Amino acid sequence: MTDTASTTAKTTLITGAASGIGAATALLLAQRGHRLVLADIDGDHLGRVADEVRAAGAEAIAVVADVSKEDDAVAALEAGYDAFGTVDGLVTSAAVMISKPLTETTLDNWNALQSVNVTGVFLVCREFIRRLVDRERPGAIVNLSSISGTVALPNQAAYCASKGAVAQLTRQIAVEYAARGIRANVVSPGTVETRQLATYLGSQPDPDAARRALYAAHPIGRIAEAAEVASTIAFLLGSDSSFVTGAALAVDGGYTSI
Repeated sequence: MTDTASTTAKTTLITGAASGIGAATALLLAQRGHRLVLADIDGDHLGRVADEVRAAGAEAIAVVADVSKEDDAVAALEAGYDAFGTVDGLVTSAAVMISKPLTETTLDNWNALQSVNVTGVFLVCREFIRRLVDRERPGAIVNLSSISGTVALPNQAAYCASKGAVAQLTRQIAVEYAARGIRANVVSPGTVETRQLATYLGSQPDPDAARRALYAAHPIGRIAEAAEVASTIAFLLGSDSSFVTGAALAVDGGYTSI
């Protein structure tokens, strides 16, 4: 049976939906009865995820969008309203990462990362909230931060700064729009089994040793599956978390508790 009883956000926009946590969230929400607006810059993979979501019985549209561009952020919301009449849930999963010492990080590196990870979240959240406020409707936002937004990690100056900014922006949204019925929360994953992780491991001199080191860094003794993070996102979108706003929920196997 489809579990829709615990979800209040029935039409949800997911950015970064073509892979990883975004794709896993799309599939889980499809199973729970959401209509989905799937956005990503990677049109090929996005189309495949949209097909899987529809095969799971959900209504879905795919929007090729670069969330760092204002016109694309606006277009993603407009597409959702055109297709479904409303968008009352938002998951911002789109992000990029670089791994460089601060002294080797160029201004272009910095700007490219911040434009997606911070500006992209700002733009999509702004457009999402504008439409809800205009229509006096409630909504729920889940922004993806990271353990990198909580603790400092080697060679991640730009990424850590971006994810810290996402967490603080989310708190601001939560306070500013609570009285309008809009909740905003952060999910901060530890290491997750994704294509991005596979790329990182493949770049290491000893990928197996690098994987073992990641496992050891998480007290739970392993890394997360994307579906585990998706379950937390679904909780924060739904009515079971109706009194939760401005929270940063670590899904990190104990990493930030050390």
